[in-house]
Amino acid sequence: MRRPFRRRSVEEAPGVSSGELELAELESDPADPVRAQALATALGVRAALDGEFRALLDAWWQDAQRVAASEVHNTISGGTQNGPVIQGRDFSSLTFNMPEREEDR
Repeated sequence: MRRPFRRRSVEEAPGVSSGELELAELESDPADPVRAQALATALGVRAALDGEFRALLDAWWQDAQRVAASEVHNTISGGTQNGPVIQGRDFSSLTFNMPEREEDR
């Protein structure tokens, strides 16, 4: 949303929202369906006026649907775990600094 409008679109439709105000409103109350609809409407209008924005919005939407549709199943088995256990998805660059145990010396 923070990409500026193409110049032509602004001249053709002055006063059209970029969507930033609607996004800020939704961030203040993410569960509010009225605010979510206001953002969707602003983005839809902007996409209708700006083909480049529409293509970027479509690409973002495809990525968001892939992430939302993916599932994570975490299972811990095999008895007692003697260290950190992290459950989630897509971790990278993790480092654990653990004190050496007596029995490992």
